[in-house]
Order: sequence, then C-alpha cells, then structure tokens
Amino acid sequence: MKALILKLCLVAGALLASTASMAATQSEMFARPGVIGDSLSQGFYGATVEKKTQDWAYPVLVTKQAGSSLSYNVLEGPYLNFEDVLKLNCGPICIVSSILGGNASTVTLPSHAGITGAEYSTVLRTSGKCEDITARKWERQWYWATWYWYTYRWVEVADCQTPDKFHQYGLRDAGTQMQVMEKVKPSFLFGSVGANHVLCTALHTSLDCLDAGRFSRDFSETMRRLSAIGSIKGGVIFTVPNVTSIAYLEKYADPQGRPEYSGLKPFYRSAVSSPDQVLDANEVATITSFLGTMNNDIKAQGAAMGLAVADLKVVFDDIRENGRPITGPNGTAPGLARANWPLPNQPGLFGLDGVHPNMLGHAVFSNELIKSINAKYGYQIPKVSEYSAWYYDSLNRDPVDLKNFLDNNLFGQFISWVIGVFA
Repeated sequence: MKALILKLCLVAGALLASTASMAATQSEMFARPGVIGDSLSQGFYGATVEKKTQDWAYPVLVTKQAGSSLSYNVLEGPYLNFEDVLKLNCGPICIVSSILGGNASTVTLPSHAGITGAEYSTVLRTSGKCEDITARKWERQWYWATWYWYTYRWVEVADCQTPDKFHQYGLRDAGTQMQVMEKVKPSFLFGSVGANHVLCTALHTSLDCLDAGRFSRDFSETMRRLSAIGSIKGGVIFTVPNVTSIAYLEKYADPQGRPEYSGLKPFYRSAVSSPDQVLDANEVATITSFLGTMNNDIKAQGAAMGLAVADLKVVFDDIRENGRPITGPNGTAPGLARANWPLPNQPGLFGLDGVHPNMLGHAVFSNELIKSINAKYGYQIPKVSEYSAWYYDSLNRDPVDLKNFLDNNLFGQFISWVIGVFA
C-alpha cells in the first residue's frame, strides 16, 4: 500500500511539474534555484572546500549561465588544498588554518545547501547542529515526587551529536538540506545526492557501506518531500558514474597471484598487504550491479518528478574511453582531457585526490547538465567555455605529478596519510 501511495504521489508530482515546466520561461524557472547535493555540488577539491572551488562548482556555473544566482556559506576548509600545498602556495600558518577550517562569510538561509559527504540519508537527517535530528536516547529526569522525595524517571530526548565540519560550516543554523529547501521553496532544483551511497566502496575498498534498502527508502522519501513543496517547476538530476574507474583507484596484480589481493587499490598505496586494501573482481561486480540498480531508480524517479535527467555514467564512460576534446579560439587544441588529474602535456578533469573534478572538470560537468536542461525544457542556456576553464585552471596549466611526489618525497608520506584519513 505504501509503495502504491508513493507511486501515485510521484505521478501526481510529475503531472504538476510537467504542466508547470511547459508554461515556465527560463527566467521563471530560475527565479529561485535551490540545491541539495554533496561534495560535487559544494566544490570539494583535493581535499578541502574554499571560495574559489565553491565558485566553480557545477550548480553555481549552471545557474550563472541561466542568468540567476545562488547563495551559500563560504568555507575556508577544513583539510588541505593539495595543489596549493605542493606548489608551496600554502605555508605552515595556511596549512594549520585550513585544517581547522571555518567560514569566510555566511548567510542566514542558503539556497545552495549541498554538503561534502552528504547522501540522501543525511539530506533528511543531518543539520549544521545535529548529526541526526531524528536520533533519540533515554536519560534520567530528576524531580520531586513529594516535598521530601527527590527521584527520577526515564524520558526520551533528542540525541544531538555534533556533525562533521562540512555540515557545521555549510548549513550552520539553517537545518537539514531538506529543511532548507522547504524554507527556500525553490523554483528550480539541483537534486543529485546519490554518489556517496556507492562511492564509499571505492574510498574504503569495502562493500560494507552498500545498503540498497536505505538508499531506496531515503531517496524515495526525499523525492516525496520535494514534490510536496509545490514551488518546484523543474530541475535536473544525474546518474552516478562508474566509481570503480575513477582515478583514485588503479589496477594491482598481487606478485604471488592471490586473487583476493589483486584488483583495484587506492593510488597512494605502493602495495597491498591485506584483502581489505583492494577491491577484487567479485567486489567490483557487486558494485557494478548495485550502481546499475541505483541509477535506474534515479532515472525513473527523476523523470516522474518532471526533472531533466543527465546520464553522467554514459558521459564519464565515454571520457574514460575516448577523452574530452578541448578546442579554443582559432582551432587551438591543448589535447584530449582524460579522466585523471592533469599531467604535463595531458589535460585532466580531476583534482589531486583522484575523485573530485577540477575547474575544467566542473565546466564539462556543467555543460552536460545544461544540455539535458535545454533538451527537457526547450531553453537555450549557453554552455560554459571549456577552453577558458582549462586556460584558467591552475592545475591544468601547471600540473603536479602527484604519484612521483608521493614516491620520492618525504612530505609525500604525510600527504598519503592525509588522503588515507580523508578516505
């Protein structure tokens, strides 16, 4: 019965969204954009969040191209910008300040609520103050039963544990991401928060975090509550790329030929000393199957809400296989950008953590979303210049050979440790 009710709600939402989108001009659609999201939307970049990375994140770029804007709390960390550290643009004081983190500026109610580490479960439950606003615990409540008898009873109260710093600095007093959207009442929604439901397997080389039931339940509940807001005329959602083919992972063959020690390992490990440090062939197959089911659900429910759906898994697979051509004025061509961090004479789309896009990567990402939005709603939102993004991308113009640095520099051992903590 619950499943039937949910389907009816989604169908009703789709009909309303379809009717609204047909009548909405581009300016009406983007009159009040809103964002729920994760590190991709917030602008996490190897391995921190700060103003320059927030400014080039895909929701900000797409919204700007559509003639609108977003508001968000500007972060100064936590953690480190590997590029600045390795290029000696961030000294000891800068490093300590970055690790501690904080806010450069704040807003009372951000229209952009995307937070690093988020997933659909945390969209519903994690605020800037509490890790889980629904969590409860029992504690003693003391009281005077009579004028001479002081005793206690057990009462259920909120169990508010402090969330991670990204949620603290990104959301502050505004509530959970869902509560923020219910206050903002956006006209256009960026609604993708699916990646961490499966990316965790790559970062931890483990299947322990896969939970199909939790994803399905919380994704459906998120879509239901978004549909109930009533102000959303349209939006965009995208599928999750193949997390087992990101630059963070690289192939490893065990010298002794043990299959459980062979497969995909984090790039910063020189060898594998435990099966827990590698994704073997069976684990990769399980992740691929989970990803397929999850993406089918994302496409189905996104379409049911009347959102534009970008199949970024297909896009990423193509870039992984064929690269992304970059063409500038007068036919200038710096080369094909690859699904890796940049190397000398080889453009790349990722930052030095091997997981998150750099400035060029976000431009490519944004253009794929713009393509889907234009196709869905009949708009002509101009694309971001990928050549300009490459030209002004400091990592692409001055690459860092991170693998060589980690292998041949004492400080590289520290960076390896930081990456391990981040993962």
